[in-house]
Amino acid sequence: MFVKPILLLTLALMVGCNVTGSELSPQEEALIATVKMERGMAAKAKSSGVSIERLTAVTPDYHEAPADGIVVNTRPKRGRVALAEMRDRLAGTPYRAYLLDDAFGTGPDKVAVVKRDDYGYLAIVRTDGINHDLDHSKVMERYKRWDAKYGLKLVGAGQDWLEAEFRNPPGDWLAFAKEVYEFCPDVVDQGTGEVSVLAKEMEKSNTVYLWWD
Repeated sequence: MFVKPILLLTLALMVGCNVTGSELSPQEEALIATVKMERGMAAKAKSSGVSIERLTAVTPDYHEAPADGIVVNTRPKRGRVALAEMRDRLAGTPYRAYLLDDAFGTGPDKVAVVKRDDYGYLAIVRTDGINHDLDHSKVMERYKRWDAKYGLKLVGAGQDWLEAEFRNPPGDWLAFAKEVYEFCPDVVDQGTGEVSVLAKEMEKSNTVYLWWD
């Protein structure tokens, strides 16, 4: 006699679990209206996270300005999983998802969703290595050169870092690692410790990661 009520309760809980992640709060509804994002797209993105906030752009004079995009906050250490999920859900739409912040377990990770391509997103965050006299234009010049040669697919970026996958990996990983070290010494000096280790890590992950302290 208790089977039916228990079954109904179980179904209700399952339905609740499935919709909670994609429900939008009144504040989030107002936000997506401001950035002119389709509600369905925002709901798809949020279903991999816990909350949505406004994406901000970095201006040439290093101020922040509202950008036409959203940031999905995820649970700690879940940013990359959420990024993959969002990219699957947004496939075939004008929207793209990029990792904005990997907190490495110290807090929520952040994934940006924008109606831009890789270069458009990089223009929003304006990645630079200014402590090494590399402004955004110099970083983009090198990124475009590598993109033309290796076919880069941007994973994510912030103001002082970027990560991209290779469609056409380098034939000589050590030579490429030396080039990366010359352009971005922090990835070795404060990271792998040796250029040869950097080469092995890039080959294993099929990615290039740049970060300037």
